[in-house]
Amino acid sequence: METCLVKFRAGALWTALLACSLTASAVPVVSGSASLWGYARDDSIEHVQLVPALSLTLSELGKPDLRFEGSLRGYADVRRDRSEDRALRLLRGVFIYAPDKSRWEVRLGEQWLTEGVGRGNVAGGWLRFRPESQTAITVYGGARVANSLSLEKKNGNEGVAGGFNVRTRIHPLTVGASYTYASKGGDLLYHAAGVEASGRIVRTLQARGRFEMNVAQGSVERAQLLLQWTARKDVLVTGEFRSQTPRIYEDSFFTTFLSKASTDFGRAAVRWSFYKMFYAKGGATIIFSENPDPLYKAYAALGCRYAELGYTHWASVSKSTQDGLYAQGNYRVAERADLFAGYDFAKGSNADRDLRADTESQSAYLGGSVTPLPYLTATVRAERISDLQRSEDWRALGGLTVRFATR
Repeated sequence: METCLVKFRAGALWTALLACSLTASAVPVVSGSASLWGYARDDSIEHVQLVPALSLTLSELGKPDLRFEGSLRGYADVRRDRSEDRALRLLRGVFIYAPDKSRWEVRLGEQWLTEGVGRGNVAGGWLRFRPESQTAITVYGGARVANSLSLEKKNGNEGVAGGFNVRTRIHPLTVGASYTYASKGGDLLYHAAGVEASGRIVRTLQARGRFEMNVAQGSVERAQLLLQWTARKDVLVTGEFRSQTPRIYEDSFFTTFLSKASTDFGRAAVRWSFYKMFYAKGGATIIFSENPDPLYKAYAALGCRYAELGYTHWASVSKSTQDGLYAQGNYRVAERADLFAGYDFAKGSNADRDLRADTESQSAYLGGSVTPLPYLTATVRAERISDLQRSEDWRALGGLTVRFATR
């Protein structure tokens, strides 16, 4: 049964989903966007990367509440006038039945999961039921698949996944509980459980907490607390503490190594708005480790609606430090045209100075976006990079997005 679920060609899935959607209604409403992004480098590699993408929604498929949503992405890498790599992948292809004012919502197809501890992609079913307005129960299950499915070659057997999520409102908090599992070939790869709560504790303080446990290993996968405090009308303070362990699905040589990759860190930031459109902000992130010298990164900045100037300082392993300065700005030339520019400078080392001496690097970029028609947007950015070890390089990123709808 598991093999039948996961051993399929993504191209066949995409064709079947579109065929069903087009035959379900004679004239479906079609909307979405198509884009083409290009990334070019003038350095030792000298190549151009092209990324075409298509997002498509077919609505009113036989019933007003039935729609199909799909996303495709391509990739091509051209080096010195010859194509090196090409790929075409399916990011999402799912039917959604969500009747207006109904307690039910059903999804079927290849879809993303964001259900508590249930994250990733599955090709299967998803069901949400609301017994009352402030409570939702979600269950899902199907073939466990990669974040995107190749349309050019067979996708491997990734096993099956399933789980549930329950959320409800208990004033003043929204609380939830979730569970997920993944198996392959009859062997349990991963299962986890989690609880979370979020809400406004007092009028000026919002909080969100999560506790997620890797049941298979009996270890904490993520414990997180987020805080947002409006100290005054013009002062906002945020903070976070997180302990997280990377997920491990299969026993292997790397299992012990990844278990030791668990990290604990704290983050705090403050933003003060003053004199109409000006603001000052600063913050720091500290990573707690076995190293007696803490790893941290701190920043401070001053800005307004059009520009920002900032300083950063961070310490990495081996007592090495780096410092950076940056400036960035943006300006609306016309109602549908924007310009942006920036400059970055960094000095220091990310390793022991006996092994790697201090270096300096700098980059400057300039770009803009324009929407000459309501359905067309063009964006471009050019960047010049230089340091002490290499000759200067330039990079460019450009994109064109077209939005369409039949109604």
